[in-house]
Amino acid sequence: MRFLSFGLVSFGWLVVMASGATPAADAANFLPAGKYDERVPTPAAFFGHEVGEWHLRADQVNAYMRAVAAAVPERVRVTAIGRSYARHELQLVVISSEENLARHEALREAHLAELAPSGSQPAARADAPVLVSLGYSVHGNESSAANAVPHVVYYFAAGLDEAVVAQRAAAILLIEPIRNPDGHDRAAQWFNGNRSVMSPSADPSDREHNEGWPGGRFNHYWFDANRDWLPLVHPEAQARANLFHTWRPHVAGDFHEMGTNTSYFFQPGVPSRNNPSSAAEVFRLTAKIAEFHRATLEDVGELFFTKERFDDFYPGKGSTYPDLHGTVGILFEQGSARGHAQESDNGLLTLARTVRNQVRTSLSTVAGAVAHRAELIALHRGSVASALAEAGRGAVAAQVFGDDGDPARAAELLRVLAMHRVRVHGLTTAVEVAGQRFEPGRAWVVPMAQPQYRLINEIFTRRTTFEDSIFYDVSAWALPLAWNVPWVTLETAPAMTVAPVAPAEVNAGAAGRLVGGASRYAYVMDWAGYYAPRALHRLQRAGVKVKGLTGRPVTVVAADGTAGTVGPGAVLVPVGLQPELGAEIDALVRQAVAEDGVTIYAVYRGLAQAGVDLGSTSWRVLERPEVALITGPGVDAREIGGAWHLLDQRVYLTPTLLEHGDIMRRDLGRYKVIVMGEGRYAMLSEAVSGKLETWTRAGGTLVVMGGAVEWAAGKKWTGLTLAAKAKAEDGPAGAAERFPYDEAEEREALESIAGAIVEARLDLTHPLGYGYRREALPLLRKNSVFLAAAKSPYATPAVYAAEPLLAGYVSAANQKRLAGGAAVVAQPVGAGLVVAMPDDPNSRGFWYGGNRVFLNAIFYGRTVRAWGDGAEE
Repeated sequence: MRFLSFGLVSFGWLVVMASGATPAADAANFLPAGKYDERVPTPAAFFGHEVGEWHLRADQVNAYMRAVAAAVPERVRVTAIGRSYARHELQLVVISSEENLARHEALREAHLAELAPSGSQPAARADAPVLVSLGYSVHGNESSAANAVPHVVYYFAAGLDEAVVAQRAAAILLIEPIRNPDGHDRAAQWFNGNRSVMSPSADPSDREHNEGWPGGRFNHYWFDANRDWLPLVHPEAQARANLFHTWRPHVAGDFHEMGTNTSYFFQPGVPSRNNPSSAAEVFRLTAKIAEFHRATLEDVGELFFTKERFDDFYPGKGSTYPDLHGTVGILFEQGSARGHAQESDNGLLTLARTVRNQVRTSLSTVAGAVAHRAELIALHRGSVASALAEAGRGAVAAQVFGDDGDPARAAELLRVLAMHRVRVHGLTTAVEVAGQRFEPGRAWVVPMAQPQYRLINEIFTRRTTFEDSIFYDVSAWALPLAWNVPWVTLETAPAMTVAPVAPAEVNAGAAGRLVGGASRYAYVMDWAGYYAPRALHRLQRAGVKVKGLTGRPVTVVAADGTAGTVGPGAVLVPVGLQPELGAEIDALVRQAVAEDGVTIYAVYRGLAQAGVDLGSTSWRVLERPEVALITGPGVDAREIGGAWHLLDQRVYLTPTLLEHGDIMRRDLGRYKVIVMGEGRYAMLSEAVSGKLETWTRAGGTLVVMGGAVEWAAGKKWTGLTLAAKAKAEDGPAGAAERFPYDEAEEREALESIAGAIVEARLDLTHPLGYGYRREALPLLRKNSVFLAAAKSPYATPAVYAAEPLLAGYVSAANQKRLAGGAAVVAQPVGAGLVVAMPDDPNSRGFWYGGNRVFLNAIFYGRTVRAWGDGAEE
């Protein structure tokens, strides 16, 4: 019997299992029959049970990887490439022939040298191995992927038949066993903990198949880790980005799961939704390798589909990001058992069967890559030259962005660009374009003519026209808009530094300033720096009395005679009122300057040079905010997770994760702020609403976002209302509106807003606008919640621009509805405040430009006063 040849023949598995087989029977048929190295423990022997009988934990999978590497170190190497938030090891398993592995570093360097522009590349090598990256379970509860890894590794590490030996010689495999171990273990614990031991329940209603909130899909902070390839917010994404650029594989397989009643998907996906910056050759080779997946799944009678539902558009996903680099990225989606065995439209679906399919397509990916090795290497070798050629034909020569007075925010963008290996240079001559001025030392240049041209083209795109109006994910992602930094495109490159900006320079750009040395009287901190809220919370957490400026700008004089102007939101630390804390305050101030990049003036007099004096009532006491984030079933874990991540990771403020089912049993009096994110809140009783009303009227700040805005607008006490829907023109009496049924998906997509960037105009004098230097505020709109302006003309601090669309897809009708509408409402209720934001200002952890509105609500919400007709008597 022949096993796993390079052609489109059967892989030669011993037994073909029909749907309806038992888990134990399925588990016996993962790999082709053949000869295997007895030094390598089989997965069943190592774990004490067949894979598929129980969900493997991350530590078990990692332990098996190391055991295999210890058994055959000449073929397998295991290294840690990072750690997750929960301190799980992120592993890389490298498998190849003894000869390749012995010189794998030299092979890697030779491969990267081939990415040099044409003319400086080394000669093509006939013996160059194809590099195949296989990544599993970036969504933690898509369990078949991670559970397939032990058999994939066993096959390639222990296989001694001619076919697998030849593949080891022709390829270097880069395997990431579990890309999201935190979510994976959350799911494994649920599935194992709710499994009937003697025989798993296949009833879809069984608790095992219905994970408790928030489920295992997300990472520790409840982010979708497969949307993080572009913004690189989390350690898991940063580790895999570094791995990708360290190796630059020719093929990258990304293994997932989907709904139980589906079959199996592999790319190519919907042709009209391919990212236009990706080379056409990438998709041609994707289709060629797809023939290998087709053959192996047909061999076991499995149904599958391609070219529908899934796309290759958003470059922040694991199959699209590689495409932009001349790597063939391939998405795999297996219908999920969501447990151990579940009834489905396609018969009994067992974990073991789903694992078998993932093993098969893993092997077919390698077989296809080896079979098309020459074409893949040629594609990769030519990717830089073709990218530079495209850059030369393009109308844009350079992207220029600045820091608008907040070097920390710009530094974070520079850091992300560096992780993407994008070359950035310092601006050396001032540039003024469209009313924006960019100064040397505070602005940077990204030349388009560089190897990362295709990725740069996507990072800086403002695309608003599309071949297809249906998107699997967002339709816009321009990073300068997310960071809200001044940004222009230039047809001619400006004068710039010869050497690219180094990481050390990036960090130095975020350094703060302490003006005037130490003070025994007072310190005044500017609120414009991105990390100013963290600096403020350092002081509050230490018990230091602080006040915030709620009036117009003030010019103070530092102890060395330097005058400095600070805007609304500036923080006053009156040292003279708390002399016993003088030494501690001095240390905290210096720490804030060094670590938070803020500007602080050491002031020796209470008389301001301009504006109110330091003893004015315009300086309001700022109490330390205790924050509760409402969690639980019905709440969108991603949005509330974004708030959790922002507060915990960037502000060092630990929020309380409060289940909505516990609200009636808890004392809300300890919280100053309660946050409700996107979700469905019909489950909240009137008693809960009444308790939140009482708490708000007593002085609390209630922040509602997305779907929570709709819930709050349904409660009269909040003072919020939704905008009325536009009325259609009257037709003939009794006329029915009819459309073709097969156009329903496209027509409904026209009405949805699935991730477009829109512009709001912010009132910089309102407490929610403190710290901003520009009125324009880009926001990521992901829903169709339209909020009406407040009755008071002072209580709508942000409205959408007259022409709101900045990037992405929004139908003409929805653009009209957005224009001039409320983007943020701050409605006083009694002694408290309701802040409503239809858009998530913290979206996906990289919406740096919107974070300040959210943080202002937390730190300055209690300073908002009721004015005008909307004020309660």
